[in-house]
Amino acid sequence: RSVGVEGVVDKDLAAAILARDVGAVDLLILTDVDRVQVGFGTAAARPLERMTVAEARGYLAAGEFGAGSMKPKVEAAVSFIEHGGERATIAALERATDALAGRAGTLVVA
Repeated sequence: RSVGVEGVVDKDLAAAILARDVGAVDLLILTDVDRVQVGFGTAAARPLERMTVAEARGYLAAGEFGAGSMKPKVEAAVSFIEHGGERATIAALERATDALAGRAGTLVVA
């Protein structure tokens, strides 16, 4: 008889680790929104075109990103940059080509 173990794989973090391990320079995290937002769901919501790792860490510490939505994506982007990646972009799936060209999404850099 075999015994299974339940587990959850964080696909964003797994992508960041794989990208790092293969020596990728860029990480593209695709989702269902055009850009990362601070103040999400409020009248003060503001999309971010670019953020540094330090800014991202500040937003994470302030609880700006939802645990089951944007938080793991931002954490994965930060981890990728901190482990040698040059840039990570979080963008909408349908804007992937534009995101790779720097014309869409939220760019995360050192």
